[in-house]
Amino acid sequence: MKAQQLGERSRVGGWRGSPNSIAALLAHQVLYPHQDRGGRRRRLSGDGFGRGERRYLGRLERRGLLPLELLALPCWRRLTEFPTAQRSPMRLALLQAWDKRDKAPLHWSRTQAKALALVPAGPGGAYGYMADR
Repeated sequence: MKAQQLGERSRVGGWRGSPNSIAALLAHQVLYPHQDRGGRRRRLSGDGFGRGERRYLGRLERRGLLPLELLALPCWRRLTEFPTAQRSPMRLALLQAWDKRDKAPLHWSRTQAKALALVPAGPGGAYGYMADR
């Protein structure tokens, strides 16, 4: 069988391999700064802080990886009232501390206290229930 029938390049002048090989692809690569990124190049405004965290938390939520016990906590639920720039980094910190709450309970309690410090205490106190009941 001839090389042209297999879809390979001519082997005159040394072996060049298959056109589908990584070496052949690297020879014709376009470096990232020179790539065409399409016509839609949006610039984010200065209030873009927290958007990466929000997208990451959204991916975890869609995949079902956020623990329901964490989502039920008052410190998680009360962060809803805040803008993304404050809410999302705090929720990501809560998620990371939740993962280590058994090994580092002091870190978990500090992170939870930071989240509760952001939230003004409502009629039921900071934890959402009446202290005298």
